[in-house]
Amino acid sequence: MNNRDDDDEIIRLGDEEAMSNSEWSIDVGMSSVNSDLVERAWDHEDKDWKKQSIYEIYWFNKHSSSKVEVYEPLIVSIGPYHHGRPQLRAMEVHKRRAVRHFIKRSNKSIEFYMKEMASVENEVREAYEYLDDNKWGRHHSSNQSFLQMIITDGCFILEFMEILSGAPKDYAQNDPVFSYYGCIAHYNAVMRDLLLLENQLPYLVLKKLLVIADKTPELSEENAEAILSQMMMFPRDAGPAGAHMLDMYMRGMFKAGYNRGITTDGQVDHQDNNNNNNNNNNNNNGGSSQARPTATQLSEAGFTFKIAQSFDEISFEEQTRTVYLPQLNINEYTISTFMNLKMFELRGTTDRHFNSYISLMHALMKSVSDVRVLKSEGIIVNLLGREEEVLRLMKQLAEDTVVDTKCPSFVAQDQMYGFYKDSMRKWANELRMQVHEWLSNLHQTYFRTPWSTISVLAAAVLLLLTVIQAVYSIKSYVSK
Repeated sequence: MNNRDDDDEIIRLGDEEAMSNSEWSIDVGMSSVNSDLVERAWDHEDKDWKKQSIYEIYWFNKHSSSKVEVYEPLIVSIGPYHHGRPQLRAMEVHKRRAVRHFIKRSNKSIEFYMKEMASVENEVREAYEYLDDNKWGRHHSSNQSFLQMIITDGCFILEFMEILSGAPKDYAQNDPVFSYYGCIAHYNAVMRDLLLLENQLPYLVLKKLLVIADKTPELSEENAEAILSQMMMFPRDAGPAGAHMLDMYMRGMFKAGYNRGITTDGQVDHQDNNNNNNNNNNNNNGGSSQARPTATQLSEAGFTFKIAQSFDEISFEEQTRTVYLPQLNINEYTISTFMNLKMFELRGTTDRHFNSYISLMHALMKSVSDVRVLKSEGIIVNLLGREEEVLRLMKQLAEDTVVDTKCPSFVAQDQMYGFYKDSMRKWANELRMQVHEWLSNLHQTYFRTPWSTISVLAAAVLLLLTVIQAVYSIKSYVSK
């Protein structure tokens, strides 16, 4: 729950004081006060969950298989969850410099920014699953700290991304972070951190900062979104803007096919429908216990792989035995980005497109030869060096995936498997018929009568004896 004054009484239902109350029991005889309180809490749950889009990852998910490092920032903290960590302190200096440059160019005071950002503070707070009362509570100092934090982080993101997009800025050419070459030097590490689920800032903050900084009387929200889309290289045809950068990245991957999880106002829609829920399977083999054919097996059976332009175009074409897959660049940061995409999809949406894609790729890659097949077709671009590293990465990603039987990845995988199975069955039947025909011809030609059978056997014995005599002759010659 978020830290809202009008909900304090509801939030405290989980406090030790409330839990120690003897009247706290959900039964027919509970007091009317507690009953009303619980009913109000239930009413608020659905509304609160819809507003949330930035989550704390469960301890179990972080620490299973020692995966904690893939969920935590390396160089820059964004938002409240990792703010103030000692190992990230070096970038705080540059974040504050970004604020100074951003505000100076707008010719407006920091007090004006604080006042304007306070108008959306509630919405920003509601986007987070949890906020520490001691650090980010509603009392004056914490409230000011929260506004300062979101303004600072928002300015850093806008400055960094705008320089990457080629816009000239008022930084020195040798600036360690905000010059063009400084951005390039920090690009991989910063972008990796900007795509962590716990390291997100609501998209609303970025839009609000652009509106506040604009020198024209009014900058419409639509124009602000257009500016952000261009700045962050987010395709405008991918539907409404997402809740934050990780969500936008996901939407850019799946374009129009990934609209179901977010409402038009940028809130996450957690309303699952029965059809989708019934088609979810927690299974790494795409919902089936039967082994799927690997890339090597498919290639040997005459299947080919071609590059699809987007994740929406994942498909299988039976006529040409062609599997269409998007190109996958694998580098040292892939595991972190993909693990966070998977976790956000599981926690923040009702879609399972990305989980289904991971399941498909894991089914195709079971050995080094599979990786080499996909690499030769341009599907895999391996920047890690060794194929074994790709296999390790895919195995780690595939843990605890939840697939949707209606997703393109699952449909393509199912079609491939069905066609492959039918092809193998047809090939086996044809081979069986050829063997039967060969045996039948052999019988008709050499074994029609007892005398022909005896003649064949005699010829076979004579041939065998000739071979044995030749072997002994060679051995005796060698021994001499």
